[in-house]
Amino acid sequence: MTRRARRARAAALLLALVTAACGRYANVAQKLDVTARVAGDTWIARGADPTELRVLLIGTPDPDGSAPFSFSSIVVATSAGQSVVTLQGTWTEAGNAGTTVLHVQHEYSYPDESGESILTRTGTTRTDAQYTLEVTATRTAGQLVVAGDAGLSGTYVPLVRALGRLATATPSDAAACAFQIANVGTLRSEGRILGFGGPQIQQYSQAATYAGTVAGSLTISFSGGATSSVVTTTIDYSGFEDVGGVQVDGAMVTDANWGGTGHMYGVLSFTLAPVAADGAPGTPITGTIDYGGGGDSTKWIQIVGGNPVGGVYRVAIDGGGGTAEVPCAAPPSPSVPDCLALP
Repeated sequence: MTRRARRARAAALLLALVTAACGRYANVAQKLDVTARVAGDTWIARGADPTELRVLLIGTPDPDGSAPFSFSSIVVATSAGQSVVTLQGTWTEAGNAGTTVLHVQHEYSYPDESGESILTRTGTTRTDAQYTLEVTATRTAGQLVVAGDAGLSGTYVPLVRALGRLATATPSDAAACAFQIANVGTLRSEGRILGFGGPQIQQYSQAATYAGTVAGSLTISFSGGATSSVVTTTIDYSGFEDVGGVQVDGAMVTDANWGGTGHMYGVLSFTLAPVAADGAPGTPITGTIDYGGGGDSTKWIQIVGGNPVGGVYRVAIDGGGGTAEVPCAAPPSPSVPDCLALP
């Protein structure tokens, strides 16, 4: 392999990694997007440890009682996020005892490889080997209690109801929380982009579109090559809703050089749409997330060796609702469970 070819390969690896977390790379023969829309409820719970979130979307059952579902375990030891595992398939509740069968049709893996060198990292993968899980699901007092499987168990609450708690936060905490909650959807999206985080990112030199689980879509593109000093990955969100009640729009961009040093920029707008317990819609919370430090190069999200190491997400809620600078490499503060007062 020539020096130029080695540099091109390194660049492709780098761009995949610096945009977020990492995973095993995809089989190029796979269909890229197999996401089924889930028109129903989004539930959220604490995970097995303080850094894990669990998100469960359950659609409307068909006449046979089967509903589409999407589940993610998201590890957010830092605000940049570390890993995502996602299951997609059908959810069937049988009888009154809470017995529920999950037919898993697709499983995505997007593990944390921040300790690996760039050239040995891989990218997001999906396996389509189908299997079943059995749990008990009990609905009571506005909660969904799932038991019987360590990877899914938890006390879940409706996300749209929990969003109403942001109105009681201080302005700075409300803005920081808005970022953490919007980031749940973007992390889930990155955990479904096949090849994201590894060398297969090069396939997006021809841009590809992925559907949001609830609504909207994203388009991912890659540019740069052997003759370029900088390679670029762009994820452009359009009405993108991957968890119910949380929508993002705009482009998130990463530029990097051959040595693994680069930065992010771009501005996402977000809309958080709370709903009261009686079903009445609350006042939407809207604002922006700036990945480029608001033009201040000392504050943009900085990448070294393929890892986010510094900089802040600058968050502003519209109408003077609060601002915050959220450090990308620090633990979330407040955390999503604290923001939403999860049980």
